[in-house]
Amino acid sequence: MTTNPTQNGTQMLGTTGTASAQTMPAGVPASGDANLPVLKVTRRKPMANGVARNVKQHFVCCVDHSTSMTGDKLQELLMGLDGLYLQLADPSNKDGFYNTIIPFNNSSYVHCSVVAASAIPPLNLVASGGTNFDSPLKKAIAEIQAQKAAPNPGGWHWLQPVVLFLSDGQSRVTDKNIEDLHEIANVVAVAYGDDADQATLARIASDGQVHAVGSDSGALRAFLSVVGKTLVSDMNSTV
Repeated sequence: MTTNPTQNGTQMLGTTGTASAQTMPAGVPASGDANLPVLKVTRRKPMANGVARNVKQHFVCCVDHSTSMTGDKLQELLMGLDGLYLQLADPSNKDGFYNTIIPFNNSSYVHCSVVAASAIPPLNLVASGGTNFDSPLKKAIAEIQAQKAAPNPGGWHWLQPVVLFLSDGQSRVTDKNIEDLHEIANVVAVAYGDDADQATLARIASDGQVHAVGSDSGALRAFLSVVGKTLVSDMNSTV
């Protein structure tokens, strides 16, 4: 998957790409330690490769596209997300990952809501505006709550939702939004570049730790590749 800047400065998530393997980050939650919510208790149906066809996970990405993300930083983010979603869309995962993407700057919006990784629409982002952490946190809470409340006719077993919150900027955030999100999801926070507000991002993370990722070429892609591999490994271990 590739990203190509258009004439108006928009960068677009494409359809081909690469991912690099790194050591597993400490902040990505292991499913064995999670408090797994069950919408409907049913017998799982193991497949030949050990993945249960009725095990699903809601994965929410809150990603910063403020003015400070201009240029290579935004392109690196889009390429990294491209590789991550390619991993989650692998047929061996049997559409186990349902994805929500929430881009934000001084406001936020829901790009896609609880869709299979293979069905994520192209993501077009322009670096602009300031940084507001509360707006995407509120939307992430609402999206997770809506998914939990939705009918479950297939009897799917939903694992604890995972939220990836990534920013290169500074913002205040209210304690209530952090607490409300921690009650319903495991949150992994990424400080992208030297100017990211690591202290605040650490508060947003479920384990109180922030992953500091440099803006050097390839660093974020490598980290997001590890996140994808960890999510897949954790899902496989639930059987």
